[in-house]
Amino acid sequence: MTGKNNLFIWSLSGFIIVVILGFIFHFVFVWTNKSTLIGAFVPVNESVWEHLKLGLWGVIIFSLLEYKFIGGRVNNYFLAKALGILVLSLTILLIYYSYSNFTEKSILALDITSYIVGVLFCQIVSYKIYQTPNSNICNKLALLFILLTCIVFAIFTYYPPQQEIFKDSRNNTHGIYKIK
Repeated sequence: MTGKNNLFIWSLSGFIIVVILGFIFHFVFVWTNKSTLIGAFVPVNESVWEHLKLGLWGVIIFSLLEYKFIGGRVNNYFLAKALGILVLSLTILLIYYSYSNFTEKSILALDITSYIVGVLFCQIVSYKIYQTPNSNICNKLALLFILLTCIVFAIFTYYPPQQEIFKDSRNNTHGIYKIK
């Protein structure tokens, strides 16, 4: 087991890195000339669903680095990451749909705040789960959950359901709508 101070530093670092990655990822699709391959990993439009990729892939990229240093020395590493991703996404959705239900529009400052709060909650959840008794079956199921989540996000980039959460608020399209 890794010391609590070391875990706290990794969790704080994760918070900072995932927030920064999210801000960068927001622009990567345009920076790559709307690469359809890159679109699987970053938002391709202004839909709520696509913006959940900011947290998902930010956490995954940070986790790949973090795993090398603490993954084998903490309990429930994959469970912590899976629940962190889930909490991050649910926080964003809860805040967005709570305020937009009243305002009937998106407010950029609240959207950014929901992302930052979601990342904070993600890191707190991960930190707490690292310190719980180890469960091999939960870790295996959590790793499966993470893999399936990545697959679903990629598929829905190219074949999104025609639901409101997938609709680009700027032009009412879904997914990658201008494939080169």
